[in-house]
Amino acid sequence: MIEVKDLCKNFGTLKAVDHVSLKVEDGQVLSLIGSSGSGKSTVLRCINHLEEPDGGEVFIDGVPVTEENLRDMRQKTAMVFQNFNLFNHMTVMNNITAAPVHVRGLSKEEAEKKAGELLDLVGLSDKADVYPGKLSGGQKQRVAIARALAMEPEAILFDEPTSALDPEMVGEVLEVIKKLAQSGMTMIIVTHEMGFAKEVSDNVIFMTDGKIIEEGSPEKIFENPENERTRAFVSSFLK
Repeated sequence: MIEVKDLCKNFGTLKAVDHVSLKVEDGQVLSLIGSSGSGKSTVLRCINHLEEPDGGEVFIDGVPVTEENLRDMRQKTAMVFQNFNLFNHMTVMNNITAAPVHVRGLSKEEAEKKAGELLDLVGLSDKADVYPGKLSGGQKQRVAIARALAMEPEAILFDEPTSALDPEMVGEVLEVIKKLAQSGMTMIIVTHEMGFAKEVSDNVIFMTDGKIIEEGSPEKIFENPENERTRAFVSSFLK
């Protein structure tokens, strides 16, 4: 579904992503873990071309992502950001329906019907006419997930979806993502929630200094890591 080959991204002299290669099959969940600044989020932003890679290639469904087909490729891979990125001047319903109507060409009625189903999925069916300013952080992130799903993507990229939330709101967002994993949605998740990554992932990648240090199944990474840096990182989270 998503393949990255030899991806590089530099910011000045900093090698934010240093020859990273990874693959996510259809229906799989891949978690990227590592300390802040290790390059995880930059990998996601390069996959979606929110950052222009300095080297390497990104493939979606076997097709290389180029400037010519970027619009089509982006419709296949929705992104959920850590700070929600909702439009504060629009209701929850309008936040969810705007892109399906203006980008995919759905009628307002079709888009609102789908949005209602998605709000039910994320447990916010009573918030359709509410503005984001009246929502908690956890509710905003669940709206952001519904908005991503409204475009009917083949994969979703989650960039630390709980890092901006108060601790008591983290669980409600993780439950929604677990539902998506169980439904077979292809996902790449950048997260510091190690227990969650262990539970939902098919594969886990540990990154440091823009490089992949170790990758494997959740059991391998969290229970029997081979690299000392992986072992130290994981042990600091999973006591």
